[in-house]
Amino acid sequence: MKLHTILFIFLSMNSFSKQLNDPADWRGITDQVMGGVSDLTIQHNDGVFLMSGNVSTDNNGGFVRLSNRIDINSNNFKGIRFKAKGNNETYEIHVTLKGLKIPPWSYFSQSFDVTNEWQEYEIFFQNLKRSSGFSAASMKAKNIRDLSIAGFGRDFEVDLAIKEISLISN
Repeated sequence: MKLHTILFIFLSMNSFSKQLNDPADWRGITDQVMGGVSDLTIQHNDGVFLMSGNVSTDNNGGFVRLSNRIDINSNNFKGIRFKAKGNNETYEIHVTLKGLKIPPWSYFSQSFDVTNEWQEYEIFFQNLKRSSGFSAASMKAKNIRDLSIAGFGRDFEVDLAIKEISLISN
């Protein structure tokens, strides 16, 4: 009986996938974890995440991220869909993988440009580029550890609004 209960709990946990619009599942991360000086404020109002701050490349820095430690236990997803608007800057989707022998600073990414009008974006996992140069054509959704929306790589002011974040089914 105990084995059945444990197995049921294990299988239930493995089929769980976090909601991407739940603000409790997202957190802000900056290059300050490595000695950088970028700053980020995250607010959540009426279903919209608001990111504001500054990306600074001083002290070997250069990033801010709104990050979700996501639990996808299926390969039935091929990308992420969201709506965004902002300050006419370029931002990036960053994906890090779990359980693979790659350095923790390695990630896959794709950039997207925002305007001051809401636009819908679809970023497909197979189109992501690895930070060291090769593609993610064979990446599987269930290997994703973190999904982030990032300001990255240059000095600029962050002013980004994001809503309706979801995974795209196969």
